[in-house]
Amino acid sequence: MIKETYECRECGSSNIVKNGHSASGSQQYHCKDCGAHKVLDPEPRGYSEEEKEKILRAYRERGSKRAISRIFGISRNTLTRWLKKRTRIRFSSRRAPAC
Repeated sequence: MIKETYECRECGSSNIVKNGHSASGSQQYHCKDCGAHKVLDPEPRGYSEEEKEKILRAYRERGSKRAISRIFGISRNTLTRWLKKRTRIRFSSRRAPAC
């Protein structure tokens, strides 16, 4: 019988026990050494940079926010936040250094 050993993400200890499930259904563990309650391998959250670029490129091709949110299944607020962030980055890189 092969026994898998897991390590705490906080302290690296192998002194952990199962401790229920998270709201998304992932197994949670409790570290007896540092007291942390965590999922060992959490799923990545959010959108990848490739997905963001694809969605923003579609918006720049004259799609409305409502249409983009409907097509890609994202919130209009999320799209607006990405657009504001990209605009801030673009304008901050254009500014000449103040002397």
